[in-house]
Amino acid sequence: MELLYVVNQFPKISESFIINELYELDKRGYDITVFAKQRPDEEATHEEIQKMGITVYYGEEPALTSLPYVCSKDILNKSLLRQTLFIDKPSYHIYALHLGKQISEVVERVGGVDLIHAHFATPDRLSASYAATYHGIPCTVTAHAHEIFSPPSVQRLSQVLSRFNHVIVPSKYNKRYLREEIEVKTDISVIPATTDVEKFEPSDGCVSGRLLTVARLVEKKGYKYAIEAVAELIEQGYNIEYHIIGTGERKESVQTRICELGIEDHVKFLGHVSDDELRSELHDAELFILPCVIASNGDRDVAPVALKEAMATETACVSTSVSAIPELITSGEDGLLVEPKNSTALADTIAELLDNPDRRRELAKNGRNTVRNKFDISDSVDELTEVFDRFGKQD
Repeated sequence: MELLYVVNQFPKISESFIINELYELDKRGYDITVFAKQRPDEEATHEEIQKMGITVYYGEEPALTSLPYVCSKDILNKSLLRQTLFIDKPSYHIYALHLGKQISEVVERVGGVDLIHAHFATPDRLSASYAATYHGIPCTVTAHAHEIFSPPSVQRLSQVLSRFNHVIVPSKYNKRYLREEIEVKTDISVIPATTDVEKFEPSDGCVSGRLLTVARLVEKKGYKYAIEAVAELIEQGYNIEYHIIGTGERKESVQTRICELGIEDHVKFLGHVSDDELRSELHDAELFILPCVIASNGDRDVAPVALKEAMATETACVSTSVSAIPELITSGEDGLLVEPKNSTALADTIAELLDNPDRRRELAKNGRNTVRNKFDISDSVDELTEVFDRFGKQD
């Protein structure tokens, strides 16, 4: 089966769930081509990239000379023209048509594909549906988080999702949200974004007092509350060393808050790391913390892959009860959850596990079992290929 994936950047270090998905599909013999709108702006990558035999094409920014062509009858056939004529900003359609033309050329270059699959239901993903319509092939999309919880236009999001044959979401929470809040009528499947559990061996030890977060430095990750909790623990006499893996727009504000609290000597920013370094950090961590919140613009995490990777290494996790995280962690069984935006509750919960290593190890062991039994990549790709086979093998 020939698949064409449409993404924003590839490979992107923070989108390991896409790489995990492609790697598993590649192992199963699917022929995969990737169209990425942009080249990655980072050097670090995942080891799976080197093992995959996939071809990647990168998009080009539109030039003024391309406008007559994308609006010509060679691109706008009757079925495609019907798709482009709904009320919205014309600029979105011009840009999507430009990308759609490039995606269509990739389809022709590889000798045809059976199905186009896009990640993230942003307006420019209309380009994937345009190319699919032009070639008369099915098109599916995975809708994740920021583009559905904080879209620039709810009407536009609804219209974008209506252009796909099928929508995939990573949690039941997402599905309820799209059905009830956005009123999406397209069929939806829940398929968790996850990881290869066997890639992460169980930890056989840790550094006392070492806390770890792996996440972009953005509002919805709740770094403000993690930093304040660390400060509270240090004030109570705990010897805490807090490591942060990731980069993002809030790094400066997080660093400023660290300085205000006087805990600079206890916090270390590691930026992007290799897969080996990530596993090493997870093994060394006594606890993994991710105090997610709903951001001021409505954006939120669903069930972060970083939590699943930590659970896979038998590192006990502390997170919050935001969105679909309770679908991943049952508090008190395979991790602990606190209410969001409560640094004192977070500090108390961390202290509880630092003081009780037997309890911490029990939660950690149960966490790995949960990820292995419910969220392993092979199970998710089983469900994904059922969707692809249902649509992609139609004549």
